[in-house]
Order: sequence, then structure tokens, then C-alpha cells
Amino acid sequence: MNFEHGRNTVVLTDKGPVRGFKYRGVYHFYGMDYAQAERFMPPRECNPWEELKEATNYGFICPPFQPYKIGNNLKNPHRFWPESENCQNLNVWTQHLDRSSKKPVIVWFHGGGFFNGSALEQEAYDGFNLCKHEDVVMVTVNHRLNVLGYLDLSQYSKKYARSVNVGNLDLIAALKWIRRNILCFGGDPENVTIFGHSGGGCKVISLMNMPEADGLYKQAMVMSGIPGKHLTDYGRDQTAKIAKMLEILHLSKEQVAELEKMDHRMIADAFLKAHQALGGKGMPFLGPMKNEDYLGDPVFNGFSEYAKKVPMILGSVYSEFYTLPKQYLRYAMNEEEMQAAIEMELGKETSEKVIPLFQKAFPEKKLIDLLTYDCGATRGSTLEFVHRRIEDGCAPTYNYFFTPVFGINEGQTCLHSADIPFIFHNTEKVPSSDLGEATARLEANMSGRFANFARTGEPQLKNEEYWPACEQGKDHTMVFDCCCEVKDNFDAELDREMSKVKSYFVDIQ
Repeated sequence: MNFEHGRNTVVLTDKGPVRGFKYRGVYHFYGMDYAQAERFMPPRECNPWEELKEATNYGFICPPFQPYKIGNNLKNPHRFWPESENCQNLNVWTQHLDRSSKKPVIVWFHGGGFFNGSALEQEAYDGFNLCKHEDVVMVTVNHRLNVLGYLDLSQYSKKYARSVNVGNLDLIAALKWIRRNILCFGGDPENVTIFGHSGGGCKVISLMNMPEADGLYKQAMVMSGIPGKHLTDYGRDQTAKIAKMLEILHLSKEQVAELEKMDHRMIADAFLKAHQALGGKGMPFLGPMKNEDYLGDPVFNGFSEYAKKVPMILGSVYSEFYTLPKQYLRYAMNEEEMQAAIEMELGKETSEKVIPLFQKAFPEKKLIDLLTYDCGATRGSTLEFVHRRIEDGCAPTYNYFFTPVFGINEGQTCLHSADIPFIFHNTEKVPSSDLGEATARLEANMSGRFANFARTGEPQLKNEEYWPACEQGKDHTMVFDCCCEVKDNFDAELDREMSKVKSYFVDIQ
């Protein structure tokens, strides 16, 4: 029987019994509450219960900063779900309910900056296949976001001293729940790996500088998620924006407690209006900020002593947010047309300098792909973060660069989040991830290496090339493509020269 739901799918957690279901050899437990909290307050443990709770439905997701819009479902199929600020819940996939199994535990923090997203937003986030193929315990987490998770009201009352970081405190509460309960789901509470993509990667990095999280995880992985200048808390201050927000909401500073009862959408809209009224453009910054809970961005404030001991994988993808201008048809251009296009975009002098560097670094790519090479979004900041860890004497740090060309529009260099289905072993859920015969090989290589990293702290795979940690002066980069290989400092000069004439900017102020 492929499906089971009954006495054999019940787990007794520290607060009470929950019942999931078993399908194709994997137990699924959805929407389990790991904490509860009042608005703007740190989370606390859930109250215990005696009656059996069903864990067969996903839990609420946090309301987004702005209402969701239909995105690019061809690139990364999305799912949406009922919303509530009472969203402290998680999902578990495991092959074992035996406490003696002690399988490595992998915990996923979703993307969407600190504004949006959820544990089920992308279909590729589903933990079934990674659990099934690699025999790990997979956990995905929902938590408070935007003004519900990162609004700094500390200036108004000691009661709100920690409000600016309660979203991250939710994540710590989830890790504490895992420490207390994951043994019942066949996991090893002493071997937990945290990882995330984009904003989820920023969550990983910020969590690593929160002393309360020390000891709750053993390894960490960041996918296209170095804060850089866009999502760092360094130099940020919400004071003027929040004062203006209260003015827009017709509240005095003595009435700030009214925010606890107000509709989330009213607060979010007022915060955005305050940002704009003060001359801000784009999105206002919302995220963890340095205080008693958080040591601040490690690039500016240094790594915590515990974080220094944690092995990390840091990676990004070939294009990230750079797309080819619409007037150029990659599949239809010849070499001369590609060179002319590059000279049009970069100028003749720059083109003559960077084209040879590009051809040396990426001999398998088409010349026009130079225009979509990530020279300012994530690749450079990822390597800077690697170098900072090496300088600070941190544990081994591994770097990867994901570079395939996919079939969208008859050939598109890979964009932000393209590596997620391969890490999760979920390419079957994202049709545009198909690379023909190479799909299964690349998927097995990436998910297998990551699972072994979660087991041992090293991303090695039997019968595959050895992947060394980065060293001083040597950026050993695992290039994941139809053929995978380690390359040393192969694109550093290209990145340096391209960054002089082309950069990526996210308008978060």
C-alpha cells in the first residue's frame, strides 16, 4: 500500500500528539505549530494539547508586504495559500519515526526577502523527493514577515524592544522546536543544517549572528542570498519612517499600541507611503537590525564565534537578475551579430577587453551570453563573503556557480532560483528545468553533494570530482552544469572588468 493514515502515522511531540500520513515510503507532517506570539512580541512555546491534531494540511502563510501578483510560472511554478499572522508553523518529511534513526536534518528558509514568500510558495520547495532520494529529514518553515516581523517600535516602549527581529526570533523558535522534537521524526537534533535561497539565504546569515541560535544548527548553506548592499541592516534606521507612518495613520506616539489591533494591510500601506513621503523610492528596508538579539551584518560587524565554527556552502547562478535585452534573439544570432550587440551595449573598447576574458572563462557559452553574466548582483558579493570568512579563520567554506542554459525562449541562461529544483531533487515539478539526459545527472550531483554536506560537513560525492573548500588566494568554485567541474579563480578578472561598466541595483532604501 502506497498510502497510510492512522495509528502508525501518529507522533507524540513535547506538546501533544500529531498525525500525518505516509505516502510512497515517506511520512508527511504539514502545518505543525512550533510557537505562538502576540503581534510585535517574541514567540513563545505553544500551549500543550491532549486531543490528536491532524498534520495533513499546510498551515497559514504570513501576509505579504504587498498583495501577490501572478509571476513567471514557467520559470518557477508558484502556489498560494490562506494568510494569517499566526503563521508559526512547519512541515516535515521523513522516512523514519524511529528515535534511533538519527538522520541528518535539513531546514529550509524560504525566499522573498524579508517581505514576502512562504514555505510552500514554489512547488520546488516540496521536501518529498530530497527526503526520498537522500534519506534525510526535511523541514520547511513559515514565519512572520515585513511589518509583522521586522518593524522597529523600540523607541516607543520597552515592551517593543525586540519587535524589529521577531521574524528571525520565529526561526529560532522553529529550530528550538526541532531540537526538542525531531528525534521523534527520525532526525538527529545534533546534526541540523539550515539553508535558504535569496531572502532565505539572508535569513541564514543573519541567524548565524544571533547568539540565541548558537548550537541549534551545525552546517549552513546560502543560495544567491548574500545581503550585500541591498538587504544589509548596516546604517539603516526606521525612526523617521515609523514616525511618519503613525502620522499617516492618525496615531500619536502614545497610541502606538493601536497598531497591535490594526489590519496588517493598513500598517504595510502606511509604511510604504511614509517611505515615499520621505523621498524613498522602490521598497523600504524591512529586515533584522542590530540590537540585543542580533550582532548585525557579519560583513560589517564580524562573525559570531559560533558562526566561525560552522561549515558553509555559498553559491549563485550565472545570470541571477540579468536578462537579455528583447531585441536580441539568442538562438538566431551569428557570431558577428553577437559581437556587434556586445559593442553596442558595452562600447568597443570595453568589448575588446572583456570578450577574451569571457571566452576563456566560459568557452562553452555563446558570445551573447556575456550580456547576461552576473557581474554585480550576487557572484561578486558571494566571493567577498567567502574571502571575509577565510580572513576571519572560519570553518571550511565551499563555493559553487550554477551555469546551465535552459530551453525558455529557445535558450536562456539560468536566472535567480534556477538551482532550487536541482538541490531539492524536484526538476520534475519545474518543466523548464529540463536539460535532456543531463537533468538526472546534475540533479543527483547537486542534491547528493548537499545531502552529504548535511551528513558530514563536506559536499563530496563518491565517483565525482573532489570539491575543495576555498583558500586564501584560491576560489575553488564548483561549476554545476551539464558537465560539472571545479575551477580556480576562473572568472575573477571578468567579474572585475564587467563590474566597471555594468552593475545591478535593487532599490531598497
